[in-house]
Amino acid sequence: MKKFLCGLFAFVLSASLLAGCQSPAPTDTAASASTASLGDTQANQPEDGRIKIGVSFASEAQYRFKFDKQIMEQKAEELGADIIFQYANYDATKQANQVENLISQGIDVLVLNVVSGNMVNLVEKVRSQGIPVITFDTTVEGAQVDLNVDRDNVKVGRLQLEAALEYMGPEGGNVVLVKGDPGSAVAQRISQGYEAVAAEHPELNIVADQFHEAWSPDKALKTVENALSANNDDIQAFVASADSVALGIVPAIKAAKLDGKAFLCGMDVEISAAKLINEGVMTMSIWTDIVSGDQRTIEAAVKLGKGEEITPDEIQQIGGFDIPVLLVDVMPVTKDNLRQWLDEIAPAGWATEEEIFG
Repeated sequence: MKKFLCGLFAFVLSASLLAGCQSPAPTDTAASASTASLGDTQANQPEDGRIKIGVSFASEAQYRFKFDKQIMEQKAEELGADIIFQYANYDATKQANQVENLISQGIDVLVLNVVSGNMVNLVEKVRSQGIPVITFDTTVEGAQVDLNVDRDNVKVGRLQLEAALEYMGPEGGNVVLVKGDPGSAVAQRISQGYEAVAAEHPELNIVADQFHEAWSPDKALKTVENALSANNDDIQAFVASADSVALGIVPAIKAAKLDGKAFLCGMDVEISAAKLINEGVMTMSIWTDIVSGDQRTIEAAVKLGKGEEITPDEIQQIGGFDIPVLLVDVMPVTKDNLRQWLDEIAPAGWATEEEIFG
């Protein structure tokens, strides 16, 4: 297992570092799709030359969003743009009202991290007023947007379940899939990664497979408690789509005396998760290069606000539309590379050495 995870980290980290130094070469298809997308939404030109960016996040509860805000604010200031943040706290009605408020404040472009993927009407309303829309860390199925910025979430699911396979060995074992919100495109795409790996490996025995509304740790805990009871604690891997649900199920894993014995992973490398990785309770968490992703988001927002062309990394079919996409790099963080991640990769202030290593 250790050899596999070290090799996996080295490969992904190398790709991440290369990507940070050099943007992917644009294809003719990507460039033309980008131009076509911009033709659909003619941004209003600000009289003073300063672009006003509205950012609507689904929740303030996610630890990473505090850092997203800081990084985006720094980049906006560097580019001479104004930026306004709103947080919906997983309330779709509240988010729609907040977006209306942002429009009334004269935003030139909207960065939208949606509460639910079923917000087509909201996106269409914003774009009908000549305001480009960038979906961030989420997608809206069935709506044309000007840009999507996201990690490859199918890849995240694959990385997680493949790591669980390596941990368990060739004989496989019993696995619990602890998924996120069913209305979240992120959770759905991670699930697609699980499905792809499971189809390739019959030695995997999925004994529980459950989505959890609002990424609820309490509901995730109940799922795992039920799975442990139904299988006499005979479970070898707990694959969680995010740290929020991974941390929620730790009490059940400890109660079954499986901490440090069963595989447990998440995503986001929150402080509590990093601490558990160091202690050997969690095996792995997936890190998203939020610094690069945030900076590229604001750079694209300023260009879109000015009516300029952008060059995406690729074009994806999302909800029946060709959507220009900027891909954000991901990498696995394990006990073997935890200190390197903290020293060299995590944004300043994410965690202290004492918080993780004691």
